Amino acid sequence: MSKFARGGGRRKATAAGLVISGMVISASVAPVTAHAAVPAFPDNITIFPDRDFVSVDGFSEYAGKQVTIEVQRPHVGLVGSASGTMASAESIAAGNPAIEVNHPGGLCWGAGGGLQVTPDIRAGDVVSVRFGGTVAADATALDIGVTGGALTTPTTLVIQGRLGPEVDPAFLEHRIIEPALRTTEVARRDVRAVPGALANAPKGGYSSGLRVAADGGFTATYEFLNEKTAAVAADGLYTVSSWQDQDPDGNTQGVTISEFGEVGGPGMGGCPAGAVQQGPASPTGVVVHDQGDTTEVSWTPSKQTPGAAPILGYTVRAVDRLSKKGVQGETGVRVNDPDATSVTLPGSVAGKRVEVRSFGEAGESWPPALPGGTGSADSTPPTVTAKPAGGLYTADTTVTLSADEAGAEIYYTLDGSDPLEAGTTGPAATLYTGPFELKASDGARTLRFVAFDAAGNASQARMEKYTFGSAKAPGAPQSVTAQGSNASATVRWTAPADAGTSPVTGYEITATPASGAPLTTTAGAGASSVLLTGLKNDTKYTVTVVAVNAVGTGAPSDPAEVTPKAPAVDKIAITLAKWKSGDLRLEGTGSIPGASLTLRIGGPNGEVFASGVIVQPPAAGAVNGTWSLRVRTGPATTRNPSPVHISSDKGGVLESVTVPNG
Repeated sequence: MSKFARGGGRRKATAAGLVISGMVISASVAPVTAHAAVPAFPDNITIFPDRDFVSVDGFSEYAGKQVTIEVQRPHVGLVGSASGTMASAESIAAGNPAIEVNHPGGLCWGAGGGLQVTPDIRAGDVVSVRFGGTVAADATALDIGVTGGALTTPTTLVIQGRLGPEVDPAFLEHRIIEPALRTTEVARRDVRAVPGALANAPKGGYSSGLRVAADGGFTATYEFLNEKTAAVAADGLYTVSSWQDQDPDGNTQGVTISEFGEVGGPGMGGCPAGAVQQGPASPTGVVVHDQGDTTEVSWTPSKQTPGAAPILGYTVRAVDRLSKKGVQGETGVRVNDPDATSVTLPGSVAGKRVEVRSFGEAGESWPPALPGGTGSADSTPPTVTAKPAGGLYTADTTVTLSADEAGAEIYYTLDGSDPLEAGTTGPAATLYTGPFELKASDGARTLRFVAFDAAGNASQARMEKYTFGSAKAPGAPQSVTAQGSNASATVRWTAPADAGTSPVTGYEITATPASGAPLTTTAGAGASSVLLTGLKNDTKYTVTVVAVNAVGTGAPSDPAEVTPKAPAVDKIAITLAKWKSGDLRLEGTGSIPGASLTLRIGGPNGEVFASGVIVQPPAAGAVNGTWSLRVRTGPATTRNPSPVHISSDKGGVLESVTVPNG
């Protein structure tokens, strides 16, 4: 699912001048080297810095397991974290995010006991995904953003933005998201511009192009067919995305998406505020010793929230438990020491509640720390389910939605649209009041649903797909190839275009010789290759792949042919051998250019005195390649190394070479 589909604010372009800002970069920027731990497709991490929102996709091997998402800032350390449970394998396979943070239906920053702060995600911050003590992958927030836009003619919309020096200009895309574009000749909810000159959109309706300037700015130009469409687009949400890596299939990994004018990050849906919006954190571990004439109060000092104003000290109050005409009396002291751990109050605190708060320039902490606890509020999101789950049905089906918290409200859509928008229910969402019927005559339906508990916590948004009709096996896998090696072959394929009426659960790969029994092996649902072993060398095999789902085995792929062969063994020869103290010369030939030779003193187990000697391509008219070695230092020059043993990484061996003195 495209992350651009998620709700956000918008800014309208006018005929006024453009806002321009940017960082200076070279006119010819080298491609950015991907971070070593950037996830590989289908896993991904997408960062929305303007909303401090992170979406994690894939990682199906960790489905249903605990995960921790952390934000680390160079030279600062941890600035944000959240822990929760990954989505189910079925949900991930259906295209849902594995987990989200600071997005309606996902986790709040601070969930699971992490830092109770929404980090202000900035360029250079590293977002990591950790399972237990192992970081599975991470991605770095890139420095990109839209800086302004304008209608320069009635039909031309120009958007400008910035990109930092670490951004690869080839890894860039600008979009304008506006659902009203569906009613125009564009007939889609967004328009896009990619690097290059102005060109017609692949599906028509407009032209676009994107140019990167030497000063680190970019300009996206859109040319529409009429003034009305241009005005609709100008009222949309301007976004720009970049990514750290891209595989040969065009999958983008480690994606940053900046949304112009979006500032809805901290405090979303009851989540913690950002560091600069927060007062200090309360201390913990409050202990009270009432001694009658004095009372000793001790505590564990607060931990400084990264990015927040510094803690300056603590207030300790003894508050009357009973009120008189709505007024409670209190006495207390202020301790102007951020490292303080105790204070003595005069008198007894009988009939009073002791409250300890930290304070700073941003105010006092809330809730106060109390003896035996901190009085924190409910921050656990509910869980929502649908019964029966999505799948293939042959008749009308009644669906029941339920949440695990009493009084929770559930909202749903049946057209696949997001039931949430900017932290509230979307315009198409329906309040669930009881079981509803899906009619087979209406065709396939995509149910998306979310629950809100009484404290305002939102569940993770869920999706179930319901189809109706006869059960169908998968179509044939595509692009099957087979590459032979020694008594084996590597078979590769892509998933069938039609998975049938239920998800693909695996593949069967069969290699059939001209005569004799075929050999069959299996692979999992997410596999795209397998190594077939136990084949006979110099025998031609016909290889086919079939996909399997709950219905059964699908159609076979187009066949691929392969003939396994034993690896070639090269032949090595000596043409020159001379030794004298301090100078060893060896020259020879090899039948496989590129082979790497290793030379040892005295035999196959002797000391290595040279390695990585490469056989060069043959000269014009020659059959074999040549190699040469001259050594002036080392053990082979202090004494004659005979007999010399020479081995090749292509299998060739030359034993007992005698090197004459002279």
